[in-house]
Amino acid sequence: MYKKLFDHLPDRLMAEINNKLTSEDLLEEIRIRVNRQAYMICGGRNVLLDVVISELEMQDILRSVSRNSLYAFKDSISMGYITLDLGIRVGVVGRASTADGKGWGVYDVSEMAIRVPNKLFNVNCDEILQIIDHGSTLIFAPPGVGKTTLLRIITQKVSSGEHGKRTCVIDTRNELGYGLSKKDTLVTILSSYPRKLGIEIAVRTMNAQIIVCDEIGDDKDAAAIIEAQGAGIPIIASCHGSSIKDILSHKGIRDLHRAGIFSNYVKISRGDALDFKYEIYSWEEANGYI
Repeated sequence: MYKKLFDHLPDRLMAEINNKLTSEDLLEEIRIRVNRQAYMICGGRNVLLDVVISELEMQDILRSVSRNSLYAFKDSISMGYITLDLGIRVGVVGRASTADGKGWGVYDVSEMAIRVPNKLFNVNCDEILQIIDHGSTLIFAPPGVGKTTLLRIITQKVSSGEHGKRTCVIDTRNELGYGLSKKDTLVTILSSYPRKLGIEIAVRTMNAQIIVCDEIGDDKDAAAIIEAQGAGIPIIASCHGSSIKDILSHKGIRDLHRAGIFSNYVKISRGDALDFKYEIYSWEEANGYI
């Protein structure tokens, strides 16, 4: 995993990361900033690094992560990210070029947020696995808590073993599917598919028993999920939010709730490491926040 990062980042930055990273640390994210100290996120902690990236170095890193073809990544860059191999996502911010309120490109890149996916399939998620058997489940938390990592763990568990289920992962940003292509699982990964199209294919073509998708919320997502639920296929999904009231303030999630799609809502939190804690709300409990 880290070898992939070595290929793109300055040697002095990687040396500093390795110097500060202990065997007990879980590297989650690297932040590099023009003319400012870089830092990393380990187990939820922010750790400053004694390295300052120059503007020229930032341009070299951008060329490297885009494989010397920024045009090939123009669509994702306009949405603020580039996805590398192994599900490594690079958030890109700088001076935006916009039209009609939509991003068309990012220039003078000033900061990158490199999210490092982790395979932690030994994390206990038995509480969630039990409620999945009773209907669709929506997992929510603020950014950076570990929703994507938890979805990977759940997908690994529900698609494995004697009672494994045919599980379709809609990996719109080529991030969620990292580490799930094992030969003994019943996982199908739909990489780079728009979420609506991916869900439709999972239902009509792949005969999925479970569909997993990350960071839902808009009206198109809601329409596709309602159709999938009409076919009787449970959905395990995630969205951003710090509370039930927060997530139900988004029209797409509110439409899904009113359609009775999710039997349960799961708020996740954690301490310094990936020791997830869960607060589970039934549909009826969540309905009190409408």
